[in-house]
Amino acid sequence: MRIGIIAAMSAEKELIEKEMTNVLKEPYRSFVFVCGTISNNEIILVQSGVGKVNSSVAVTLLASKYECSLIINTGIAGGIMPLQTKDVVIATKLSYSDVDATAFGYKYGQVPSMPQFYTPQDGGVLLVKKALNKLGINYKEATVYSADSFVTSLKQIESVKPIEGSAIEMEGCAIAQAAFRLGVDFIIIRYISDVIGAESQFEDYNKFEEEMAIRSSGITLELLKQIEVQND
Repeated sequence: MRIGIIAAMSAEKELIEKEMTNVLKEPYRSFVFVCGTISNNEIILVQSGVGKVNSSVAVTLLASKYECSLIINTGIAGGIMPLQTKDVVIATKLSYSDVDATAFGYKYGQVPSMPQFYTPQDGGVLLVKKALNKLGINYKEATVYSADSFVTSLKQIESVKPIEGSAIEMEGCAIAQAAFRLGVDFIIIRYISDVIGAESQFEDYNKFEEEMAIRSSGITLELLKQIEVQND
């Protein structure tokens, strides 16, 4: 199985790349794809850039140009209480918080003719749980909402009526939708860097960004070990 990994930031990409063997870097358009092996898994690693378009283009290239059958993405998200900073979240459902086609009978957050929520396959979620348990990391399962905005107030997303304990970020649902359209599975993990509306939101985001890169790369590497075990 060929696995595509979309890194959220350069620090995370570099940490994962250090663990790769047989590395070959392939510039394509405005991306640089790093091809290699981790834990006997064939890996294509790329840093997509911020936002829904950047991330969906990355998925499209990973699935079409490199024929990846699984996309793994980790990154930062804002949390809605009771989520707290440093919480690790497995995305079990993903939707948008800035899509409004309700005039045509769709739910808020639902792209016309698409599902309201995108869900990863159960097998992928189980592998994430095994990896996190192996690392001794507590986790939470949550709905993740995506928008092309950095959300600083719950008023910005009140139309989607997110439930307590949801996570808000800028790429996840676009990755899930692109994977859904292209027929590949996806695994999305988020590290809560800040709590939306908290006085310390910006301070927390900046403080935990580097820590997130270190922790998420470790989770990704352990996840790849679990995938290798499953494929043996």
